[in-house]
Amino acid sequence: MTIELQPFQSETAQMAALKNYTLTNDEFSAHPLEILEQAAKTSSYHCVLISDKEVIVGFFVLDSGNDLTTYTAEPNALLLRGYSIDSSLQGKGYGTKSLAALQDYVSAHFRGVASVVLAVNKRNIPAQKLYLKSGFIETPRVVLGPRGEQFVYERRI
Repeated sequence: MTIELQPFQSETAQMAALKNYTLTNDEFSAHPLEILEQAAKTSSYHCVLISDKEVIVGFFVLDSGNDLTTYTAEPNALLLRGYSIDSSLQGKGYGTKSLAALQDYVSAHFRGVASVVLAVNKRNIPAQKLYLKSGFIETPRVVLGPRGEQFVYERRI
């Protein structure tokens, strides 16, 4: 397994791969194509592909927009949104490996970022375990998201 995080470039091959991206449970995260539609209207979205030897295995967004203040008072933070691993590839370590690469990716692409925050649905126990195992810590904040109550996690960079 060779995990690489790379900026989404909207190349034909990337779009084709995302059309074949499987997300069987969209209860907690939207499909990458839906997120890309939002990203086209949101200049603060930085879309990231997770790949293994050129095969797209996951997707997420790093957001530097105004929504950040809902999750943190840290002025030099990024909001991780829409994180998912292709359903057909879950359970193979891609989540753990991609989040392990997050710090280096953020340091390489964003100057002066002190932390990454995210909101995870209180019913999404597998994601909570993954984020905690990957160096995120639970903050005292709880927010109401479109799919219910969410815990706010933070990882210092």
